[in-house]
Amino acid sequence: MAAHSSHVAILLCTHQGERFLPRQLDSVAGQTHADWRIWVSDDHSTDGTLDVLQDYRTKWGEDRISWVRGPGRGFVANFLTLACTPEIDSAYYAFCDQDDLWDPDKLEVALAWVTSIPPHIPAVYGARTRLIDEDDQAVGLSPLFPHPMSFANAIVQSVAGGNTMVFNHAARALLMEAGPDLDIQTHDWWLYILATGCGGVFHYDPVPKVGYRQHRKNIVGSN
Repeated sequence: MAAHSSHVAILLCTHQGERFLPRQLDSVAGQTHADWRIWVSDDHSTDGTLDVLQDYRTKWGEDRISWVRGPGRGFVANFLTLACTPEIDSAYYAFCDQDDLWDPDKLEVALAWVTSIPPHIPAVYGARTRLIDEDDQAVGLSPLFPHPMSFANAIVQSVAGGNTMVFNHAARALLMEAGPDLDIQTHDWWLYILATGCGGVFHYDPVPKVGYRQHRKNIVGSN
Protein backbone atom coordinates (compact mmCIF):
# COMPACT_ATOMS: atom_id res chain seq x y z
CA MET A 1 0.00 0.00 0.00
CA ALA A 2 1.43 3.40 -1.01
CA ALA A 3 2.80 5.43 1.89
CA HIS A 4 0.68 8.44 0.94
CA SER A 5 -2.56 6.44 0.91
CA SER A 6 -5.19 7.23 3.54
CA HIS A 7 -7.10 3.98 3.02
CA VAL A 8 -8.37 2.27 6.18
CA ALA A 9 -9.13 -1.43 6.41
CA ILE A 10 -11.85 -1.74 9.05
CA LEU A 11 -11.54 -5.10 10.81
CA LEU A 12 -15.01 -6.03 12.04
CA CYS A 13 -15.69 -9.26 13.94
CA THR A 14 -19.26 -10.48 14.32
CA HIS A 15 -21.12 -13.17 16.24
CA GLN A 16 -24.89 -13.21 16.64
CA GLY A 17 -24.85 -9.48 15.91
CA GLU A 18 -28.04 -8.85 13.95
CA ARG A 19 -29.67 -6.59 16.56
CA PHE A 20 -27.11 -3.77 16.69
CA LEU A 21 -24.99 -4.39 13.58
CA PRO A 22 -27.02 -2.15 11.23
CA ARG A 23 -26.54 0.83 13.54
CA GLN A 24 -22.79 0.26 13.65
CA LEU A 25 -22.55 -0.10 9.87
CA ASP A 26 -24.55 3.10 9.41
CA SER A 27 -22.16 4.94 11.73
CA VAL A 28 -19.22 3.74 9.63
CA ALA A 29 -20.98 4.92 6.49
CA GLY A 30 -21.33 8.36 8.07
CA GLN A 31 -17.59 8.87 8.58
CA THR A 32 -16.09 12.16 7.44
CA HIS A 33 -13.08 10.13 6.28
CA ALA A 34 -14.57 8.16 3.41
CA ASP A 35 -11.60 6.08 2.20
CA TRP A 36 -12.34 2.75 3.90
CA ARG A 37 -13.38 -0.84 3.34
CA ILE A 38 -14.88 -3.22 5.89
CA TRP A 39 -13.46 -6.72 6.25
CA VAL A 40 -15.66 -8.98 8.37
CA SER A 41 -14.89 -12.24 10.11
CA ASP A 42 -18.15 -13.82 11.25
CA ASP A 43 -17.70 -16.35 14.03
CA HIS A 44 -20.37 -18.90 13.07
CA SER A 45 -23.47 -16.70 13.57
CA THR A 46 -26.80 -18.53 13.39
CA ASP A 47 -29.03 -15.45 13.60
CA GLY A 48 -29.57 -12.86 10.86
CA THR A 49 -26.03 -11.42 10.94
CA LEU A 50 -25.08 -12.71 7.50
CA ASP A 51 -28.36 -11.41 6.07
CA VAL A 52 -27.52 -7.96 7.43
CA LEU A 53 -24.06 -8.12 5.84
CA GLN A 54 -25.53 -9.20 2.52
CA ASP A 55 -28.05 -6.35 2.61
CA TYR A 56 -25.26 -3.82 3.11
CA ARG A 57 -23.09 -5.35 0.40
CA THR A 58 -26.03 -5.08 -1.98
CA LYS A 59 -26.48 -1.44 -0.98
CA TRP A 60 -22.81 -0.43 -0.85
CA GLY A 61 -21.16 -2.75 -3.38
CA GLU A 62 -18.62 -5.56 -3.06
CA ASP A 63 -15.71 -3.13 -2.90
CA ARG A 64 -16.98 -1.75 0.42
CA ILE A 65 -17.66 -4.87 2.48
CA SER A 66 -16.79 -8.56 2.38
CA TRP A 67 -16.68 -11.36 4.92
CA VAL A 68 -15.22 -14.75 5.74
CA ARG A 69 -16.04 -17.47 8.25
CA GLY A 70 -14.17 -16.99 11.52
CA PRO A 71 -12.16 -19.61 13.41
CA GLY A 72 -14.90 -20.27 15.97
CA ARG A 73 -12.62 -19.94 19.00
CA GLY A 74 -13.90 -16.73 20.56
CA PHE A 75 -13.48 -13.01 19.91
CA VAL A 76 -9.71 -12.82 20.55
CA ALA A 77 -8.89 -15.52 18.00
CA ASN A 78 -11.39 -13.97 15.61
CA PHE A 79 -9.79 -10.50 15.72
CA LEU A 80 -6.21 -11.83 15.54
CA THR A 81 -7.03 -14.15 12.64
CA LEU A 82 -8.65 -11.29 10.73
CA ALA A 83 -5.76 -8.91 11.47
CA CYS A 84 -3.27 -11.51 10.20
CA THR A 85 -5.12 -12.23 6.94
CA PRO A 86 -2.54 -11.59 4.16
CA GLU A 87 -5.17 -10.54 1.59
CA ILE A 88 -5.97 -7.47 3.68
CA ASP A 89 -3.40 -4.84 2.74
CA SER A 90 -3.87 -1.21 3.71
CA ALA A 91 -2.02 1.85 4.91
CA TYR A 92 -4.10 1.95 8.11
CA TYR A 93 -6.33 -0.40 10.07
CA ALA A 94 -9.13 -0.03 12.60
CA PHE A 95 -10.63 -2.65 14.88
CA CYS A 96 -14.42 -2.51 14.96
CA ASP A 97 -16.98 -4.15 17.25
CA GLN A 98 -20.38 -5.15 15.93
CA ASP A 99 -22.57 -3.28 18.40
CA ASP A 100 -21.03 0.17 18.95
CA LEU A 101 -21.62 3.59 17.37
CA TRP A 102 -18.80 5.60 15.83
CA ASP A 103 -18.86 9.38 15.96
CA PRO A 104 -18.72 10.83 12.42
CA ASP A 105 -15.15 12.10 12.89
CA LYS A 106 -13.79 8.98 14.62
CA LEU A 107 -11.50 7.94 11.76
CA GLU A 108 -10.59 11.51 10.84
CA VAL A 109 -9.43 12.34 14.37
CA ALA A 110 -7.51 9.09 14.80
CA LEU A 111 -5.77 9.44 11.43
CA ALA A 112 -4.73 13.01 12.20
CA TRP A 113 -2.42 11.57 14.85
CA VAL A 114 -1.46 8.25 13.23
CA THR A 115 -0.42 9.90 9.96
CA SER A 116 1.87 12.27 11.86
CA ILE A 117 4.10 9.31 12.81
CA PRO A 118 6.73 8.16 10.29
CA PRO A 119 5.31 5.07 8.56
CA HIS A 120 8.19 2.79 9.60
CA ILE A 121 7.37 3.31 13.29
CA PRO A 122 4.53 1.18 14.70
CA ALA A 123 1.81 3.63 15.74
CA VAL A 124 -1.45 2.89 17.54
CA TYR A 125 -4.22 5.35 18.45
CA GLY A 126 -6.61 4.45 21.26
CA ALA A 127 -9.16 6.47 23.18
CA ARG A 128 -11.62 6.75 25.99
CA THR A 129 -15.16 5.59 25.23
CA ARG A 130 -18.62 6.98 25.86
CA LEU A 131 -20.79 4.23 27.34
CA ILE A 132 -24.23 3.87 25.75
CA ASP A 133 -27.22 1.68 26.52
CA GLU A 134 -29.36 -0.46 24.24
CA ASP A 135 -31.26 2.64 23.09
CA ASP A 136 -28.10 4.61 22.15
CA GLN A 137 -28.37 6.79 25.27
CA ALA A 138 -25.17 7.88 27.06
CA VAL A 139 -24.79 6.27 30.49
CA GLY A 140 -21.25 7.27 31.45
CA LEU A 141 -17.62 7.20 30.37
CA SER A 142 -14.86 4.62 30.52
CA PRO A 143 -12.05 5.29 33.04
CA LEU A 144 -9.63 8.09 32.20
CA PHE A 145 -6.07 6.79 32.28
CA PRO A 146 -3.57 9.50 33.29
CA HIS A 147 -0.25 7.63 33.17
CA PRO A 148 2.17 8.00 30.23
CA MET A 149 1.60 5.47 27.48
CA SER A 150 4.64 3.18 27.37
CA PHE A 151 5.70 -0.46 27.47
CA ALA A 152 6.16 -0.17 31.24
CA ASN A 153 2.50 0.83 31.51
CA ALA A 154 1.34 -1.67 28.90
CA ILE A 155 2.62 -4.75 30.74
CA VAL A 156 0.44 -3.93 33.76
CA GLN A 157 -2.56 -2.00 32.41
CA SER A 158 -4.89 -2.11 29.42
CA VAL A 159 -5.96 1.44 28.66
CA ALA A 160 -8.04 1.45 25.48
CA GLY A 161 -10.59 -0.85 23.90
CA GLY A 162 -9.95 -2.26 20.47
CA ASN A 163 -13.13 -0.55 19.31
CA THR A 164 -11.21 2.76 19.55
CA MET A 165 -7.95 1.61 17.96
CA VAL A 166 -6.59 2.81 14.62
CA PHE A 167 -3.05 1.75 13.68
CA ASN A 168 -0.58 1.88 10.83
CA HIS A 169 0.88 -0.83 8.63
CA ALA A 170 4.03 -1.10 10.73
CA ALA A 171 1.94 -1.99 13.78
CA ARG A 172 -0.10 -4.47 11.75
CA ALA A 173 3.16 -6.10 10.58
CA LEU A 174 3.99 -6.84 14.22
CA LEU A 175 0.63 -8.56 14.68
CA MET A 176 1.30 -10.71 11.63
CA GLU A 177 4.82 -11.60 12.77
CA ALA A 178 3.54 -12.66 16.19
CA GLY A 179 0.73 -14.62 14.53
CA PRO A 180 -2.89 -15.35 15.40
CA ASP A 181 -2.47 -18.51 17.49
CA LEU A 182 -1.66 -16.94 20.85
CA ASP A 183 -2.95 -17.55 24.36
CA ILE A 184 -3.64 -13.94 25.33
CA GLN A 185 -6.41 -12.18 27.23
CA THR A 186 -7.49 -9.60 24.64
CA HIS A 187 -6.34 -8.52 21.19
CA ASP A 188 -6.38 -4.81 22.07
CA TRP A 189 -4.19 -5.09 25.17
CA TRP A 190 -1.85 -7.31 23.14
CA LEU A 191 -1.48 -4.65 20.44
CA TYR A 192 -0.63 -2.02 23.09
CA ILE A 193 2.04 -4.30 24.57
CA LEU A 194 3.38 -5.39 21.20
CA ALA A 195 3.68 -1.94 19.64
CA THR A 196 5.28 -0.23 22.64
CA GLY A 197 7.56 -3.21 23.29
CA CYS A 198 8.92 -3.12 19.73
CA GLY A 199 9.86 0.54 19.42
CA GLY A 200 6.44 1.87 18.53
CA VAL A 201 4.27 4.61 19.99
CA PHE A 202 0.77 4.63 21.45
CA HIS A 203 -1.47 7.68 21.75
CA TYR A 204 -4.34 7.76 24.24
CA ASP A 205 -7.05 10.27 23.37
CA PRO A 206 -9.10 11.36 26.42
CA VAL A 207 -11.92 12.57 24.14
CA PRO A 208 -14.33 9.71 23.29
CA LYS A 209 -15.21 9.11 19.65
CA VAL A 210 -17.00 5.77 20.10
CA GLY A 211 -20.26 4.91 21.79
CA TYR A 212 -19.39 1.64 23.56
CA ARG A 213 -22.64 -0.25 23.92
CA GLN A 214 -23.48 -1.93 27.22
CA HIS A 215 -26.06 -4.69 27.02
CA ARG A 216 -26.89 -8.08 28.48
CA LYS A 217 -24.85 -10.03 25.92
CA ASN A 218 -21.57 -8.09 26.24
CA ILE A 219 -18.61 -10.47 26.25
CA VAL A 220 -16.40 -7.75 27.71
CA GLY A 221 -18.08 -4.90 29.59
CA SER A 222 -17.10 -1.38 30.58
CA ASN A 223 -14.43 -2.60 33.01
